[in-house]
Amino acid sequence: MIAQSLRAAFERTTTRLREDARTRNGVLFLLGGFIAAIAPLIFTSYGIEILMQLFIIVLLVGSWIFIAGYFGIFTFAHVALYGVGAYAAVLFAGELGVPPLVSILIAGLAASVFCLPIAYPVLRLKGAYVGMVTLAYAEIIYRGTIILRDVTGGPTGYTNFSPLFGGDQLLMYYFVVGIVVLLMGVQYGFLVNRFGLVARAIRESEEAAEMLGNNVPRYKLSGFIIGSAIAGVAGALQAYTLLIISPPMLQLSQMIEVMAMGIIGGPRMIGGAIFGGVAVFGLSEMLRDVGEVRLIIWGALLVIVTLFFPNGLAGSDFGIRSRFQELFDR
Repeated sequence: MIAQSLRAAFERTTTRLREDARTRNGVLFLLGGFIAAIAPLIFTSYGIEILMQLFIIVLLVGSWIFIAGYFGIFTFAHVALYGVGAYAAVLFAGELGVPPLVSILIAGLAASVFCLPIAYPVLRLKGAYVGMVTLAYAEIIYRGTIILRDVTGGPTGYTNFSPLFGGDQLLMYYFVVGIVVLLMGVQYGFLVNRFGLVARAIRESEEAAEMLGNNVPRYKLSGFIIGSAIAGVAGALQAYTLLIISPPMLQLSQMIEVMAMGIIGGPRMIGGAIFGGVAVFGLSEMLRDVGEVRLIIWGALLVIVTLFFPNGLAGSDFGIRSRFQELFDR
């Protein structure tokens, strides 16, 4: 029975994937994937570092959309759990001698465990109350990384761990790309099957979803844990990319940036993480020299997208979707 269900889910996922590959977004993603595959032949070492950061951010934003965009659980604790995964990976590797690759799995597990103290309250709350609880929990985790300086290294950060693959940047790049593609694919598989249908039903009306026979608390808890675990893995990848982990990684400003990427890219489409990540992170890199002025530009971009593209960049036509469709229908 389970094998049949998994087979049916896999077939539906591949079918939807073929259909989506013919859309505007699908063509853009395939083009982006091709560029990512040959990037080491095009970009300098610094460019590869930037691309790795972009892929990790896309994974983080995608895991937030998985929770907030599909289930409607507008959590502010996501970046804190991302930081938990980062600290768990490097502490297990640096202090306990756990192999780095295994520590990345531990990072996902640690983030999923740390999300449980707020999972139950969040299941029972709605609206602003969810934001208040998750914001408070994020602040507790952030302050904990500073207070427990003997373990975490405090404000100066933790660096007592070895790089993946002996510091080989090329191997690290393709490893990051592979993990991000795999986990984005896992989320896509969940969302195009029954799990995603129920998630959207819960977002629109929990009462209606429950009347249809769905176990709403179980689905919400599962979604919260899955999204948090993926955020933890993203945190581990970030730590091994930067070779340092420090409390600023968990600050509220980072959470706001992730949320901005999700909203600008498209909060109700997992592909919105790619659009939002490229738009905001790319803009951030271009405006690195102007300091805090970039926050004003982000704010303006967020207002424009909210007013004119309420479905985000991924969900908007811009007048060219029909042209792509006509091209493929010929």
